[in-house]
Amino acid sequence: MEPTIHEQDMLIVGGGIAGLTTALGLHRLGIRSLVLEASDGLRTTGFALTIWTNVWIALDTVGIGDAMRANSLPIEGYSQLQFLLYQVVSIHFLINLLV
Repeated sequence: MEPTIHEQDMLIVGGGIAGLTTALGLHRLGIRSLVLEASDGLRTTGFALTIWTNVWIALDTVGIGDAMRANSLPIEGYSQLQFLLYQVVSIHFLINLLV
């Protein structure tokens, strides 16, 4: 008995970086997809996005990691303040997150 192969199109909800990257990866595998997005258009400004190592690996896999790096700024530090009843209870600061 030979295995049955089923071809299916994919539906992706959300046209952000994850949705569009998924669609690109599927396209490169020869799988059709439809991306649904609530916004009227694509944005290239006005937001901040932190991309960790595993996401860079995924972006490199679909061939867009270098283009993303060319338009990115590395994190050089991070600070977090925690307030309790209007008083600072802790401060965290890390430098050189990306080495």
